[in-house]
Amino acid sequence: MTTLVIGAGLLGLCTAKALLDRGEAVRIVESREAVALETSFANGGMLTPSLPEPWNDPGVHRHLAASLFDPKSAMKLHLHAVPSLFFWGMKFLRNSASPRYFRACEDNFRLASYSLQRMQALMRKSKLDFSHGTGGTLSVFRNAKDLQNKKAVSDRLAALGMRYELLDSDGIVELEPALERVRNELVAGIHFVDDEFGDAQSFCKALADIIRASGAEIDTGVHVSEILHANGRVTGVRAGDGMIAAKRVVLAAGPWSRRLLRPVGISLPVQPAKGYSVTIDVAGLGGTPRIPVLDDTMHAGVTPLDHRLRLVGTAEFTGFNTRIDQVRVDNLFDMLKALFPLVDARIDRSKALPWAGLRPMSADGKPVIGGTAIDGLYLNAGHGQLGWTLAMGSAELLADLMQGTQPAIDPAPFSLNRN
Repeated sequence: MTTLVIGAGLLGLCTAKALLDRGEAVRIVESREAVALETSFANGGMLTPSLPEPWNDPGVHRHLAASLFDPKSAMKLHLHAVPSLFFWGMKFLRNSASPRYFRACEDNFRLASYSLQRMQALMRKSKLDFSHGTGGTLSVFRNAKDLQNKKAVSDRLAALGMRYELLDSDGIVELEPALERVRNELVAGIHFVDDEFGDAQSFCKALADIIRASGAEIDTGVHVSEILHANGRVTGVRAGDGMIAAKRVVLAAGPWSRRLLRPVGISLPVQPAKGYSVTIDVAGLGGTPRIPVLDDTMHAGVTPLDHRLRLVGTAEFTGFNTRIDQVRVDNLFDMLKALFPLVDARIDRSKALPWAGLRPMSADGKPVIGGTAIDGLYLNAGHGQLGWTLAMGSAELLADLMQGTQPAIDPAPFSLNRN
């Protein structure tokens, strides 16, 4: 039985690998001309179980309302997108209630921790070159309120096994000497010691090579327009002018998954949220950070990827528009200057590579992993800003569910029909 996987980004490729490891036959179809050219192309590069929080934290309604009139808001809601977001937005706000929010943090952390374990197991087994690094993530704070908010979440997750160290300014600079110039502006830092990092697109390319070597097909330039089913069971997909028959289909098409599900009567509570990154070549520059650094106040961060720095942050609710707004790019450069002024002074901004991609954001901040009302149709979508962190664990969880194997973690919080 061949399983057809729609999407050759992080989730699709990881799902295919998990199924292949279990002896399944797999075929992947991807609408773009190569793997990992959409959401997985230039993300933040951080593998961070320490950052499981959904974006709809308590009080998010005030931030979204204010963002309508603030072009520099870290989370920006555009007025023209409000009608299309109405019903999803009501769920998004309902899930910002503290009990739901903290439950989502805990569910995501369990999946993220499992995912990182599976990533480490893959790296032990296969040689993958993707600018991988260890050493944790450093979150820095400019005021006590932001520190208290993050520590409240961290303390809850510490009970589930998350390790962190609270640092003063001396400890921050000892861990990351590149922050010396701004040490007096930082009230504290939190070092999340178990986090890792790496380039997601490079990982996808390396994983695609392994998948092809296993005998599986990855067909690019194939646009799936319809999911076909009969008598309550999936029969394949329509692609171009033809049909691809399949007894099982996994939909891992990011924010586009919702469009394919709507005609078959399945509602997926996922909307696109545009995120930005800027990649800078810093070869030979010196004085650059050694581990990812997050500025909690600016809701943005910097990740070192060998000879590159990746600046990442901001979110826009603006539909499927991927146009790059220079104001958002400037926000990221402002963050770089605020954290690493010496680095900012020596780079050529005109040579930096800006990018915008669409994160598939679920209404409660958790991915949707598992089966549907149509027999043989499975979902692995809605991971939002956590796609890189959750990819391996989500794939393993789904593969277990598809084979009827007891999963390593509880799948209920990620089912399509969860409460």
